[in-house]
Order: sequence, then structure tokens, then C-alpha cells
Amino acid sequence: MAFLTGLPVHFIRYYRPNASVEWVGPAPEPKTKLLLCEDSAGKGKTLLNCRNFLLSQGYTVSTLVVCKMPFAATTPEYSCFDWTNDDLQVLFPWNRYRINGESRADALPDHEYERTAWDMDGVFLNDIERNVYDEDIEAALIQRDNTPLAEYAPQVSSKDIVITSRPEIDRERTETWLRQFGIDVSVVLRDEGELDASPEFKAQWKGRKALELGYTHFVESSAEQALYIASMYPELRVTWFNRGKSTIPESVTWIFKRTTKIA
Repeated sequence: MAFLTGLPVHFIRYYRPNASVEWVGPAPEPKTKLLLCEDSAGKGKTLLNCRNFLLSQGYTVSTLVVCKMPFAATTPEYSCFDWTNDDLQVLFPWNRYRINGESRADALPDHEYERTAWDMDGVFLNDIERNVYDEDIEAALIQRDNTPLAEYAPQVSSKDIVITSRPEIDRERTETWLRQFGIDVSVVLRDEGELDASPEFKAQWKGRKALELGYTHFVESSAEQALYIASMYPELRVTWFNRGKSTIPESVTWIFKRTTKIA
């Protein structure tokens, strides 16, 4: 709102344990008209207490929220969405940590709750072409087992997970391959009964598994599947891995380099 209007922006900090409010940085001039902005107006009293804090200091206050929830404790003057379904929760992009299934502790920053799920083929090793599988699947599997770690393979955390559309029958050879390169993460493979090779099905399955297991980020090697996952599961932050390369088109990169050089 400040960027759109050119007006100054100020911040206040709210402590839930004792409902106290304080300024972060300098306070506005006395008797200023303020627009108090918050992501949502819910059943809690954060917005109400912050508004009362500002009123007690002599400011004229209006409130703006992205989303007004059912049975909100505070009725804002302005809201982008008036949410009426009490059976569903609105999830903002900055609240993705809520889907990881862990209890939130105020002592931890949000990024401590982030968890990343990785695709397998095309991320840690080069993909084997589909026609190779069609011609001789056993030979293709042996070739895949002997494929070295890709030079673009990422560093992973012990909290990460691999979610691959490889079938469950490939678990032993998949885990053996990962361990030989020191990649010690859990692996989720496709159930034998779920048999659909289409990119849309694979994307739907991977995204669903990631959310069921509480992961907030998904890194996918296929651009098509990445688009499907992002469109089907907006709760996830989806990245197209692209063999670890920049996704900026060459023309844009060239313009940037020329502009930088001239400057």
C-alpha cells in the first residue's frame, strides 16, 4: 500500500503471550491518520489489540486486511476478500510452514518449518530417454543404475525427501543408487496400482504426496510437470530444476549483460 500510494510506512510488533504492542522504528507524527494493514481478520485479537494501541496514542485508525474470516473478532473497514466458509482455512504464501504438520512455536522463524521434496531423475542423475525403456526395459534399468551423479545435482538436507514416479518395485535399486553418492534422504515411490505415465498424472501424484507428508516446496525436473504441480497445488512453492541452469531466456540475459557493460 505504501509503494502504491507513496505514503510512509511504519511497523508495529505484537507479542501474543501478553498482548503487548510496540513500535519497530520511529512512530508516526502525533494525530496522524493511519491505515492499519494485516493479512487477515480472524477469531484472534491481534488486529483488535493493535488497533486499540494506536487509538490510545491519539491516532485516527482505519484497518485493511487481505481476508476477513468468519466470526472475526474485528470488523475491518476494508478487506479484499470476505471469506465465509468456516470449514476451510485460507493459506497465505508466507504461511506455507503450516502445511508441514508440525506445531508452530513462536520462538522459531517461519523458514525453520520449510521442507523440500525433490524429484529424482533429471535432478540427481540424467534422465533415460523413454524410447530406451520401450525397447528394452531391463537394459534401460541397468543403464540407469550405472548412471553417475549428475554434475548439476543439488545439495540436500536430512529433512528433505525424494518423491519420484518410479514404481515401488524399484525401491531397493533407487535407494542403493542414492546411498552410493551419500544422499541420505527418505524416498517415496509410486504405488504399483497407480499406473499412468502422463505428465499430468505424475504431477498430480507428486504434489498430493508432498502435501500429505507436510512438505512446503517441490523441485521438479520436468517443466511440464512443474506447471501442473503449481496449478493443482498452489499451497506448494514449485521450482523447475532445469538441470540446475538459469531459466532466463538468452535474449534477456544478453540485454542485461549489454546494459551492465554500458553502465
